[in-house]
Amino acid sequence: MTPGRLLWEHSGGTLDCSRGRLVGIVNANPDSFSDQGAHAGTDRAVAHGLRLAAQGADVIEVGGESLRFSEHTPVEVEIARVVPVIERIAAAVDVPVAIDTFKPAVAAAAIAAGAAILNDPTGLREPEMARVAAEGGVGIVMTHFFGLPKVRPTSFPDVDVPQTVCAWARERLATAAAAGIPAGRIVIDPGVGLGKSPAQDLDLLHRIDEVVALGRPVLIPISNKKVLGAISGHPAKRRLAGTAAGMVWARARGATLFRVHNVRFLRSALVTADALVTGHPERWHDVVK
Repeated sequence: MTPGRLLWEHSGGTLDCSRGRLVGIVNANPDSFSDQGAHAGTDRAVAHGLRLAAQGADVIEVGGESLRFSEHTPVEVEIARVVPVIERIAAAVDVPVAIDTFKPAVAAAAIAAGAAILNDPTGLREPEMARVAAEGGVGIVMTHFFGLPKVRPTSFPDVDVPQTVCAWARERLATAAAAGIPAGRIVIDPGVGLGKSPAQDLDLLHRIDEVVALGRPVLIPISNKKVLGAISGHPAKRRLAGTAAGMVWARARGATLFRVHNVRFLRSALVTADALVTGHPERWHDVVK
């Protein structure tokens, strides 16, 4: 292994996270916060996923239920939304496909359909999810979340959030190892926007190097987040500039994976950030098409 390389193993291979990588989001549900269901339905979701791959996404992530505060989606409905999308995208592109879900039954169906990565926004909180992930051999996005999905918080914990996230990540890595999931299959998502106030999100992003210091790739779900709206006053549809600024800041502090909606624009920003971070622009000049 080349010294300094930061690798993420998944069931389809290995992703080198030594440079910036984009996770392109495909919302197959009709109530997405960011795109209001613009890509809901199998054909539209597949077309969008293929478009994101063509624009340079390194991972295509498919989700069938929003985390916004609303009724839970029945398991069978979520499976019906994501499985055909994953099957068709995985058959058509070389990049790994991820499933975004907190339900073990959905994760198992998605992995059987070809998902190579599991993004569980509750961080494998359920033992059954850890079992599904271990048996599937998938890469894992281990996400920090104060509270529960779909439940609006009534208050925010009075803690040092970066320190809390780091302690949580160490504990989760140990728990995953005990469940048969090696650290090489895990990236850490500090959970920007998940049960945290905008001020806490800002502190977490400002000190993201503390999470990076844990030694695993760090994924930042910065795209259109509420902290950007708190800073700029802009609604979700007008937060692309803030998304780019947050991404470049986090990349400069060592984060390497970014979960985004607008791959075409943000790929160009990330390639520039990589050149500034690494000092080797010639390595990436052919990435942007």
